[in-house]
Amino acid sequence: MQNHLSAVDLGFFLPDGHCLFKSLTFSFSAIRTGLVGANGIGKTTLLEILVGRRSASCGALTKCGRVSYLPQKTTFNSSATAAEAINLADEIVAHEKIARGEGSPCDFELVGDRWDLPELVEITFEKLGVSHIALDRPVMSLSGGELMRLRIAGLLLEEPDFLILDEPTNHLDLFAREFIYTLIATWKKGLIVVSHDRRLLSSVDQIAEMNANGLRFYGGNFEFYCEQREMERNAAEHALLSAQQRLKKARVVAQRAKERQQRRQSASNRNSFMKNLPPIVAGNKQRAAENTSARIKDRHEHKIEHAQQEVSVARRNLIIEQSITVDLESSKVHVQKLMIGLIEVNYRFPGSSQMLWPEPLSLEIMGSERVWLKGPNGSGKSTLIELICRRKRPSAGEVKLGTERICLLDQNVSMLDDSLTILENIKFHAPSRPEHELRTLLGRFLFIRDAAFKQVSALSGGERLRAGLACLLCADQSPEILIADEPSNNLDLASVGELVSALRDYRGTLIIVSHDIPFLEEIGIERTVEIVL
Repeated sequence: MQNHLSAVDLGFFLPDGHCLFKSLTFSFSAIRTGLVGANGIGKTTLLEILVGRRSASCGALTKCGRVSYLPQKTTFNSSATAAEAINLADEIVAHEKIARGEGSPCDFELVGDRWDLPELVEITFEKLGVSHIALDRPVMSLSGGELMRLRIAGLLLEEPDFLILDEPTNHLDLFAREFIYTLIATWKKGLIVVSHDRRLLSSVDQIAEMNANGLRFYGGNFEFYCEQREMERNAAEHALLSAQQRLKKARVVAQRAKERQQRRQSASNRNSFMKNLPPIVAGNKQRAAENTSARIKDRHEHKIEHAQQEVSVARRNLIIEQSITVDLESSKVHVQKLMIGLIEVNYRFPGSSQMLWPEPLSLEIMGSERVWLKGPNGSGKSTLIELICRRKRPSAGEVKLGTERICLLDQNVSMLDDSLTILENIKFHAPSRPEHELRTLLGRFLFIRDAAFKQVSALSGGERLRAGLACLLCADQSPEILIADEPSNNLDLASVGELVSALRDYRGTLIIVSHDIPFLEEIGIERTVEIVL
């Protein structure tokens, strides 16, 4: 039997009774599927239901085949080892005890028929480029890319029929991302991946879009999906416009028919009066006219009701994509103005005997340059940003700035106070603005009505970035230097597009740290500064 994951009328309700999704009927076969949709639509929850980490509120789920899952976030305690990270610590210990002749019945039961597990681990680690990682090595000593490859090695050792990945390229550098891209492109079994990484999605066989109307499948990769969505949206807009025009015409025709009947009724009444008809005859004529008017009214009301239903259906078919609306105030700086100058800069962490960079950094950024700050994870990009923002002092050299108006959107959006609500955070950054202006601004970032009172500590990654951008816009003066650290992480595809639009219009100095190449190309990066260790 072919492996598949299928569901009928699947639904999930949050503890407060809110319906996250309902009536999902689908079947994932053994092909590569990219799952996309707006933040908060329920993609991660659906994955957790598919792998058994959550239970659906209603509906039936059928699984045929072994499923392995890579969640977006996994926390490990400070003492966790590589073997524990891939859920093989107990089996490895059992193998070692049996090899020493100390195995107990429980050890033999744990090993089962996987006598070749040590060899499989060695082969898989070699294949994924992590053969240098010992099984007893602490997880905390691994880089983000090493940990990602280690975790995927653990999934492959489970020999899954379905591999389910949730945002696997988030926070990875270019080298680590290349590994994920290759894995997806060469995977021959079932795969479901949630991602906003357009390069990754270009390698899948189909796209499943999750929206307010359910789950819709599009055969083909991301480029084909975009083409189909544009065609569907144009057709839906045309259908809605046509339905609205038919409704308008039906109402006009009904009104004209009513006016004609009223004129006929008035003329009939005048004729009856002038002919001095007997009351009984005049009454019969009056009742006949009223019956005719009622029939005409009913017929036109039915046409109007039918046209209204067509409009409602057309409006439901036109998915309104909520996305952030960013409008950065122009902060044009003179093209010859020195905005950032690094003179033989280096940094030594407290307690370290060595400088961070083998060679000190010297750099000049002029005017409204758009710079990609490039480098592998651990190369010191975040430290350099903190030096430019004067959150750290250089251990050697000098940092010169051409303005004090600097804004940093870091990966954690640390400008936000987790103990406050979104509205309270914006009030802190813009104390002179009236509350109604702030509420209007929040609405442009999809924080509508009660959402403005959400605690920042409860926000998702995408919501945090939106709230941080809103705080940026609240400032009386927009920044002349804007530094964004992985700004497209955690945003859905529509919001990434809005962010691209905003950054294109920004006229100050722009420094971007990102591993999303299509995003960098779209915002018009002019210069690359690479940190090499």
